[in-house]
Amino acid sequence: MSNLSVIERDRVLVVDSRLIAQNLGIAHKNLLETLDNYLERIEAAFGVVRFETEKPLKGSKGGRPERVAYLTEEQATLLMTFSRNTERVVECKVALVQAFSQAKQVLKEVIPAQSQEIERLKLELLVAQAQAAAAQSQERLMQATNAIAALHGSGMVELILGKPDAVITRSEVVEKTIAVDAKTGRVKSQSDGITIGYLTKRLGFKNNEQTWQWLNSVQLGKDSGAWSRELTAHPTLKLPRHLLPKIQRLFAYQVGNRQLLLGEGGGR
Repeated sequence: MSNLSVIERDRVLVVDSRLIAQNLGIAHKNLLETLDNYLERIEAAFGVVRFETEKPLKGSKGGRPERVAYLTEEQATLLMTFSRNTERVVECKVALVQAFSQAKQVLKEVIPAQSQEIERLKLELLVAQAQAAAAQSQERLMQATNAIAALHGSGMVELILGKPDAVITRSEVVEKTIAVDAKTGRVKSQSDGITIGYLTKRLGFKNNEQTWQWLNSVQLGKDSGAWSRELTAHPTLKLPRHLLPKIQRLFAYQVGNRQLLLGEGGGR
């Protein structure tokens, strides 16, 4: 029979006076008349009764806003004692006690458990966000260290990362080919260009073909006009040494297509 439900208003458990009227089988306005007649006594015993103007309950007749009282357990119980103690009134009192008891149980057990779960989920979200930010920072750090290592060597990276005992050495072996006139001993020509094999080893590609592909993507391929045939033990294609710093910068900052280099993504 009972459709009594208890709600929380401003951290106080209350029941809608319209639901009490329905359970008693009387008109709501008649219940309010009884409440107004005994209002002074009720408020003197259990505090001020909360009144509000609200739309009618769903399923009830009429559509105009009406005056509603939100009663605490004590206020509602005292109000019903002023009614004749019929079987229906007794049943309504029992339903009222049960409704408040269930609501108190929810406040005591269910809501704290839900709050703990919400806090746990919030913590998990914060941890996930921190992990994502750390992963992004780590990726940026790897990109920066790779660029520094390519330009200045791994020793410089260790020094920047706080290793004071890091040893920074820069050894550059320059191979120079010199053609000498056999009769006069005079130098006829000389070359110190860099070969494709040297760049493959220097930049870390697997083979010359990968190196050529990347050089083509930065407009320094065979047909770029930058390469020339210089002297070695046999004629070979070489790139002027003054272009080496440019090559290293382009490579360090991931310019061009480096997809074939193990562990790296696409070029830009």
